[in-house]
Formats: sequence, C-alpha cells, structure tokens
Amino acid sequence: MAQPVFDDSLRTGFASIDEQHSMFLDMLGELAERIGAGQHRQGVLDAFQGMRAYAEGHFADEEALMRAHGYPGYAAHCRLHGTFTQRLRDLEGRVGEGPGLLSLETLEFLGNWFINHIRNEDQRFAAFARTTPPASS
Repeated sequence: MAQPVFDDSLRTGFASIDEQHSMFLDMLGELAERIGAGQHRQGVLDAFQGMRAYAEGHFADEEALMRAHGYPGYAAHCRLHGTFTQRLRDLEGRVGEGPGLLSLETLEFLGNWFINHIRNEDQRFAAFARTTPPASS
C-alpha cells in the first residue's frame, strides 16, 4: 500500500480534526517504515497501542462536533467508529499468530478504512456542518 498523503481531499475544515487526521497518517507511515525495516512485531504492537489512544480521543472529538451541529447521521457515524474499534481489537487479538502477515494486514486495513472514512463519512459531516452552525448553549 502506498503511503497516503494528507492532501486537500482529506481536509474537513475543522483544524483540530484535520490535525488529528494528519497525525494518524504519520502513524501509518511509521508503521510502514518499521515493517520495511523488518520490525514487524514491535511495529504492529506499537501501532495498536497508538491507534487505540488515537481512536479514543479522535472519535470523541469528532462525535462532540457532530452533536454540537445536530448532525442527523450521528448515530450511523458512531457505529462506524465502533466497527473500527472492534476490528482493531480483533487484529490486536491475533498478535500471537505471527507478526509478519498481521502487520501488513493491519497497515492495509488502517490505511484503507481511514482514508475511505475521511473522504466519505467525515466529508459528509463537514459539508453538513458548513451549512448548519453549532447549536448555541
């Protein structure tokens, strides 16, 4: 898988979310480098640890924005976040199978899921948010 680059197609217009997305791509790049250097086991273990922490904070931030804007796709979007988190746990549970194939599978899953999620789901929310100001408290 080619290393994804953070470009305009991934920008949502929310600076904090875009920064988090860029950080995620940096983590993917680091995993790819470690795999390339033959550090499959430690690379994938570090990736799982980083991705868990990232997903927890990032998804919470994104979901808070959706609630603030009254996004009608909120529940479905949250389910996608839950699916990602579960798939990450499933992959992590397979570490004992051997890190070589698992590290490549993890890199491919993370990259494909994330890029598709941003370009489709996150952009759908961003388009909605541009036309719907946050509800005032």
